[in-house]
Amino acid sequence: MKIRHLRALRPLRYGWLILLGLVSTSAMAQTADNPPVFSIRDCIDFASQNNSNLKVARFDEEIARQQTNEVRGRGLPQANVNGTFEDRLKIPLLVIPGGIAGAPGGDSTGNNTRGQGIPLGYKYNSSLTGEVTQMIFDPSFWVGLKAAKYSSQLYQQNTRQVTEQTAYNIANSYYQAIVVQKQLQLLQSNLASTRKTLEMTELQLKNGVAKRVDVNRLRVNASNLQSQVRQAENNLTQALNTLKFGMGMPITQPIVLSDTVLTFKEEEAVLGDKPFNLFENRIDYQILQTNLELQNLDRKNNIVGYYPSLTAYANYGYQSQGADFALFRTARNGWIDFTTAAVGLRLRIPIFDGLQRNARVQQSKLKARQLEENIQLTKQNITLEVSNALSQYRNTMSRIETEQQNVEVANEVYQVTQLEFREGVSTSTDVVNAETSLREAQTNYITTLLDLYRARLDMERASGNLIPYLNSK
Repeated sequence: MKIRHLRALRPLRYGWLILLGLVSTSAMAQTADNPPVFSIRDCIDFASQNNSNLKVARFDEEIARQQTNEVRGRGLPQANVNGTFEDRLKIPLLVIPGGIAGAPGGDSTGNNTRGQGIPLGYKYNSSLTGEVTQMIFDPSFWVGLKAAKYSSQLYQQNTRQVTEQTAYNIANSYYQAIVVQKQLQLLQSNLASTRKTLEMTELQLKNGVAKRVDVNRLRVNASNLQSQVRQAENNLTQALNTLKFGMGMPITQPIVLSDTVLTFKEEEAVLGDKPFNLFENRIDYQILQTNLELQNLDRKNNIVGYYPSLTAYANYGYQSQGADFALFRTARNGWIDFTTAAVGLRLRIPIFDGLQRNARVQQSKLKARQLEENIQLTKQNITLEVSNALSQYRNTMSRIETEQQNVEVANEVYQVTQLEFREGVSTSTDVVNAETSLREAQTNYITTLLDLYRARLDMERASGNLIPYLNSK
C-alpha cells in the first residue's frame, strides 16, 4: 500500500522547484506599492550609474585624461607676462678704482682717493616683460606624451576591473537573495502543511481518536518551523540589503527580484583546456601589461634625459626709473623709460649629474624585470584558477543532481507519512521525522544550489568572461 501511495504522489521531475519559483515571482510582484522589479542585468545597470566605487574609478579615469592634456600642452607655445616694481632703499653704487678725471672725489690724476661711487639708477624702478617660448627639440616630451596615454589606458582598465568586481559582487548577492528566498518559501510551505496536520490532529483529539502527545509533538514542530521562518525572513532582508548596497541603492528602497527561476545546463559550462585568449581576457593580466609598458617608457624617459633640448623664445619689455614715486614723468622725478626686445634660441646640454640619472635607469630596468616575473606568476595563477573553477563547477553540478533527487524522495516520503498518519497507520513521530528529513534535504539542496551559482560565477570570472556572461542573462 505504501508503494502505491509513493507512485500516486510522485511529482514531475523538478516540477515542484519550477512551481515554487513561479509562485515566488507572482507573490513578490503583488507586494504593496508595486516596488521595482530587478533582474541581475537591471541590478548591474543600476550599479553602473550609482555605485560609489565605480564613480571614484571614473573620476580617476577623467583625471588621467586631463593629465594627458597637461603633457600635450608642453608642446604648445608658452606665453608669460612678468612685471616688477621696486623701491631701492639703498641704491647700489658703481665704484671705479681709477676714478674719472675731474670728477668729485678724485685727485688731479683722476684717482678715486675718497672711495666714492656712482649711483646705479634711481630709487623707484618698474618693468613689464612679455615672453613667448616654443619647444623645438625635446625627446622627453614625446616619451612623456606616450606615457600619459598609457597612464590613461591604465585607469580605463582599472575602471573595467572595478566594474567586473562590482558585477561579480552584485550577481553573488543576487543569487544569495534568491536562495534565501527559496528557502523561506520552502519553510513556509512546510509550516503550512504542519499546521494543517496539527489542526486535523487537534480535531481528532477532541473526538478521542488521537493522543495528546501527538498534538504536543506537532505543536513543538510547528513552533520550530515558525522560528526558522522568522530567521529566514531576517536572512532575506539582510541579503537584499547587501544587494542594494552593492547597487548603490538606498537600503530603505523596496526591491523585487525577477530572476527567481534559474537553470544551468552542464554543456554550457564546458570549457577547453585553455582558450586561445585565456590570459588576454583577464583584466588583471592586461593591467600588468600596461604597467610594463609604462615602466619601459620611464626607463626611456631617463635615457633621453641625456639628450640636448632646444627652445626658441621672443620677448618684449618695458622698463622705467624715477627719483620720486610716480606713475608717469614729472619735472622733478627724472623719469627715464625705455623698451627692450629680443629673439633667440636656448640650448640645454646635460653634462654630468653625479650619475643620478644612471641610477634611475637601472631602477627602471629592475622594476621592468620584476613586472615580467609578476606577469609570469599571474599566468600561472590564471591557469590554476580556471582549472580549479571548472573542476568545482562540474563537481557541484553532480552534487545538485543528487540533492534534487533527495528532495524529491524526502518530499514523497513526507506526503505518504502524512497520509498514513491521517489514516492512523503511522504516528506523529513518523510525521515529525519525515518533515525533519525533508527540511534537511531542502537545506542541502539550497546550499548546493548557491554553491552552483557561485561556482559558475567563479568559472566565468577565471576565464575573463564574466561581463559577457552576465550581459547574456
